[in-house]
Amino acid sequence: MNVEIVELKSNGHPDTLTDLIVEACASTLDKYYQKKYGRVLHYNVDKALFSAGKAKVWFGGGKIIKPPTFILGGQASNLDWRLKRELKKVIRLTINQYLPNLKKFKIEIKTSSVSYNLKSLSEQKDKVLANDTSFGVGYYPFSSNELKVFAIRDELDKMIKEQIIPIGELYKILLTPKAVYISAPLYPQRVFSREDYAEYKSIIEKKLKKFGNVIFNPDFEGGFLYMNLTGSAIECGDDGQVGRGNRYNGLITPCRPMTIEAYYGKNNKNHTGKILSKIAFEKAKEIYEQTGKYTEIILVGKIGKPIDDYEIYVNRKV
Repeated sequence: MNVEIVELKSNGHPDTLTDLIVEACASTLDKYYQKKYGRVLHYNVDKALFSAGKAKVWFGGGKIIKPPTFILGGQASNLDWRLKRELKKVIRLTINQYLPNLKKFKIEIKTSSVSYNLKSLSEQKDKVLANDTSFGVGYYPFSSNELKVFAIRDELDKMIKEQIIPIGELYKILLTPKAVYISAPLYPQRVFSREDYAEYKSIIEKKLKKFGNVIFNPDFEGGFLYMNLTGSAIECGDDGQVGRGNRYNGLITPCRPMTIEAYYGKNNKNHTGKILSKIAFEKAKEIYEQTGKYTEIILVGKIGKPIDDYEIYVNRKV
């Protein structure tokens, strides 16, 4: 039997949200540098931590005791107060976009200056040189289980938008051969008893029954009621960290070839691991469309070499 495990973390999950924030910071740096200097200077802001706060909830409500703190690390060229202001602005906007009910949080910019060798690589004018020795992995097509997880994601996003059921923006889907487990907080402001919670749990499971054996918040039977005032456990102890969320393809797939390279927040111009991750999936799809066979691609790039000078390895399966 071929075992397949598929995981997906929502945009409101602390890990995914941290990824989305640093990627927004990377895009901001691209635009800022291009506008001010006429070219993109070196940066990598793929190191960040969303440190959780502290909260207390009860049926019908709760309170935030300590707000969470987003800490941006990594490297950025010419980081002055103006650039820090721009980064703080985009961090705040991104958090507000994905967690609209998280009203209070702190932002700290711990980003450092760049190393000389990486700075010199970015200053090459005639060619784009890779700023890391790394690799990218891709495959195509998606499996039926992976497509199922995407479909469940769409259903949950619809529930969150409609708010007929008070489900928070954070959720995690884990598909195994036995079941599909979903963990997501409910808003305590609309849950007034254990019976209310059980009813919402039952409604969600019935809505997703078409996808098989779906279990929502499996720890409920053990006496744990998962509820968050802001829709995310970032308020009460679940930290977020770059690279612990979904891969470039939007999934976490331990039974497929998968790089542990964090895609988000890396330099959009010349970071090998980031660029080759995207190209690998594109090439795998191209080969599949030509051959009709499942295809896996591994691309390997080396620091100081042209970004398009990489080793390519192809695995095809019937």
